[in-house]
Order: sequence, then C-alpha cells, then structure tokens
Amino acid sequence: MFRRHQKQLTLPKMWDMIIQGLQIYPFNPDLFSTLVDISHVYTTPNKLRWFFDSFSCKRPSVIVWLFALAFEMTKANSEHRIHGLFERALTNEKLRSSVVLWRCYIAYEIDVARNHYAARRVFFRAIHACPWSKKLWLDGFHKLSSVLTPKELSDLQEVMRDKELNLRTDIYEILLQDEGMS
Repeated sequence: MFRRHQKQLTLPKMWDMIIQGLQIYPFNPDLFSTLVDISHVYTTPNKLRWFFDSFSCKRPSVIVWLFALAFEMTKANSEHRIHGLFERALTNEKLRSSVVLWRCYIAYEIDVARNHYAARRVFFRAIHACPWSKKLWLDGFHKLSSVLTPKELSDLQEVMRDKELNLRTDIYEILLQDEGMS
C-alpha cells in the first residue's frame, strides 16, 4: 500500500505511518522491508541504524536483526558493524538459540567476508548453542569441509551419532570421493 501512495506522501508522513504500524505489528516483515526501502532513498543510514538499535533493545526478534543486517550488507565498508550486529543479536538470551541467525552468521563469514577460519569459530559456537539443529551440523560438513580436518569431521560425525542426528552417508565415503576428484 505504501508503495502505491509513495508519491503522494511526504517522507516524514510515511516514516511516521510505518513506525505506527510497527507499534501495532512489531514483527511485520513487510513494514520493515518498506522502512528499509524508503531509508535507502530518503534518509541517512544513521537514522535507520538508531531505529534498529532502539527497536532491537525494546523488542528483540530475529526479524528485526535480519532486517538490520540486510540493511548493513547493502552499505560499503560496514564489515565491523555487521560483525557487531551478529554478536549483539547472539548475546541476547532469547536469540542465542536461533538457528537462522547462526546459519546467517556462518554464511556471511564464508560467502561475504571470505574468512573460513572465522566461520569455523562461529560454527563451533553455533553447535554449542543449538546442539539439536541438524541443519547447523550439516552446514559444518558442507561449507567448512575445506577448513576442518578429516579428524575433526570424524569427531563431529561421532558427536552427531551420540546426539542421534544421523547422516545418510558416511563421512569417510565423502572424503574418499573428494580425494578421487582431486
């Protein structure tokens, strides 16, 4: 609706309407998306950063943090801010067990920051915080196989077996396939 009436409304009016909407529906992804969209065009980045900082303190939510992170990822030279946002989000008691945030953090370290060793550290923190998540464990095997040693992969597989998180393929078969392809 905002996008349709965007030309008729002034920025302060749009901003106020979205903020009012977020007071009523605090975790509405469409409202956050619209807020980020208009902030890219009409405001300074700091205004939206202040909003996300205060909103995440008042009402911590995975949705709020994901939109704050998505906004920062569009800005140049914001690597330190992105790391800070991930760390602040994951220090929150409610969000520490969010598999989505941990997976995003690992993916960010691998795909954007290109720091596989940092991703390795984040991965071990993630499986400590969310040991029940098979997706997190599999991320370690799929995305970090070049960083983890065969011994570490084998140990991870053993721990997964102990936690009754079963794999369909034995890790040794995967390693033999990788060696055969090299």
